[in-house]
Amino acid sequence: MIDGILLVDKEVGITSYDVIRRLKKIMQEKIKIGHAGTLDPFASGLLIILLGKGTKMMNTFHTYEKEYEVEAVLGFSSDTQDIEGVEMKKYLGVEKPQKDDIVKIIEDKFLGDISQKPPMYSAKRIKGERAYSLARRGEYVDLEPRQIYVSQFEIYEYKYPTLKCKIRCTTGTYVRTLIHDLGEELGTYATSKNLRRISIGSFDVKEAIKSNELLNLGKENILRRVINI
Repeated sequence: MIDGILLVDKEVGITSYDVIRRLKKIMQEKIKIGHAGTLDPFASGLLIILLGKGTKMMNTFHTYEKEYEVEAVLGFSSDTQDIEGVEMKKYLGVEKPQKDDIVKIIEDKFLGDISQKPPMYSAKRIKGERAYSLARRGEYVDLEPRQIYVSQFEIYEYKYPTLKCKIRCTTGTYVRTLIHDLGEELGTYATSKNLRRISIGSFDVKEAIKSNELLNLGKENILRRVINI
């Protein structure tokens, strides 16, 4: 019986469940496998895989803060709030926001307890169906706002139109929505270009196995990396 957690560094372009599929193929035995927090296909970074009795710890991991690094592009917004979407609004002005002005807006409106409306293109279920499925069919999706907590929203690099930030927040926060909403406040619009999850609680992506190496490692090498609980 395999019980514990496995830290995986998910690559861009695959779903979180694709990682589980790879592990099931490697394990070749009946075992419960889940994960503690979905990453969108366009995002990379830490995915905590729950194995066997480890799946019972899902709610515990949901109490941990998550840390992200995000690269945003100012000047336009998209329907999915990331670079893979269709451009919706474009900034036609010439004035470039100064870093101090962006920091002020972040401090005033994007730190602490805030209300956030999940994006239409999200995995939230509406009457049993994923919101993104409805949105792709052209159906309007209006999701209820939810309370989230952002403990850190720090700009570590800025050269218009590129803005790079480090964000620490609670489970359920949509980082691409934080960026989108910041762009709305700035009046320049904004879209997430790259998103990477760095940590969940005390677990760091530096300790993780790269998802594109799982099949090559094989079962025995992967089992050596399972953290017992």
